[in-house]
Amino acid sequence: MIFDFPINKIELKITKSGSCKLDCIFNGEQLEINNLIVIEKDKIKTKNTLQINFIKDPIDDSFATIDLFRINDGDFLSLIKEQQYNVDKKIHPDVDTDSIPCNAYFGYNGSFALELEDCVDPLKIAGWLLADNEFEHIKYPLREGIYRQKDFQTVSRDAKYMFTGSLAPDNKEINSVINDFDIADLRRPLKFPEDRLRIEDWINQSGRVFLWGLNDFEQFAYSAGNLDSLTSFVLPNQVVFMPKKMYYYHGELLEDKNVIRLDPWERPITLNANILFEYPSPWYSTAELNKKIQEAKDQNCKIALDLTWLPVATDTINLDLSGIDQIFFSMNKTWPIHDFRPAFRWSRNRINDKQTFETEWGNYAKVPPNVFLNLIDKFSFDYVYETYKEDTLSLCDTFKLDMTSVLWFCTHASVEHDKNEHISKHYFLDEFVCVRKLLEYKDKYFW
Repeated sequence: MIFDFPINKIELKITKSGSCKLDCIFNGEQLEINNLIVIEKDKIKTKNTLQINFIKDPIDDSFATIDLFRINDGDFLSLIKEQQYNVDKKIHPDVDTDSIPCNAYFGYNGSFALELEDCVDPLKIAGWLLADNEFEHIKYPLREGIYRQKDFQTVSRDAKYMFTGSLAPDNKEINSVINDFDIADLRRPLKFPEDRLRIEDWINQSGRVFLWGLNDFEQFAYSAGNLDSLTSFVLPNQVVFMPKKMYYYHGELLEDKNVIRLDPWERPITLNANILFEYPSPWYSTAELNKKIQEAKDQNCKIALDLTWLPVATDTINLDLSGIDQIFFSMNKTWPIHDFRPAFRWSRNRINDKQTFETEWGNYAKVPPNVFLNLIDKFSFDYVYETYKEDTLSLCDTFKLDMTSVLWFCTHASVEHDKNEHISKHYFLDEFVCVRKLLEYKDKYFW
């Protein structure tokens, strides 16, 4: 068997009944059979063989059983049971076959061998290391079972999905500033238009991202994350153009709705259509998106852009906002502020929805936007990108990754979409290696 995690320890328990004898041999070395046989990491090679020979007087009724076979504390006794047991036909000529199912039971003289091939993929090894050594008893964003106990199942689950996700690395400098905030200073309402101008000036100071015409939008609204903006744009329409591969929220939202979703990469964009793009997107190059946006402008479409990943775009961005109806912006996937979720919407016209009302009436939660405003005074728009760009390039060399249009997402030959849809049938981010955890623990382990 080839394992997709590193074998750190093997445990074996054998019970004998009667005068039988067993030889337990691992990689050619005879092991002493006692209450519990433990094979430690230093004895484990890339390719390993566990062989057990069973010997007894054929006329007596002695036997032996394997009662426990664990790898990294996981129960793998079924591996033993599935092996074919080679019967010694010289001693048991009456047996009709050369081999029988082992079933972890020894009654005939004979032997079996189990081949164990250790994991050599650095990415999978890193995933197990982090899942095991940095185990999180409180796991977010699981939809259920957020509070967990550490066992083989939870560690295996975490290792499998260690590099699936979209959150930002746990930046110590940003967290330190947040942790020093006094909540009493964060309870005031936003000031308009002053705070809008502060945000726009902060974005415009970027040396990598240039948004032309940001101050030309008539309306500006605060929201708790971009999901409200996305919902408000999509749901009023009977037909909406959206790429098939986007953040999975869209698929979840539309699953029981009558909205017709069309992929602008699969059919021509129609006149006056409603169209939503993520910009940038790990699935499409910036050049491809620019071409589609221009096509939508030429068709006089109502265009909304979700700029969630804009601050960690790997390309230099020159985006002409003329002809764009709405843009949605947050730093929730760039800074470690997902538990605050401040976001903002710029729109050409007033939108009669929850975000507009809450902004105008001032009855939104005050702490999240004030956390954001305080952070932009201390960290530039490009700070996170500049902090992690070289480290990400280093990870690409170590793990044979290829970068996408979004810094957090890379591709790897061994990573592909889970066709069993364990997370969601709308989830496609599992096509990428999210480097968040690799960045958080860079230089602590082998990378």
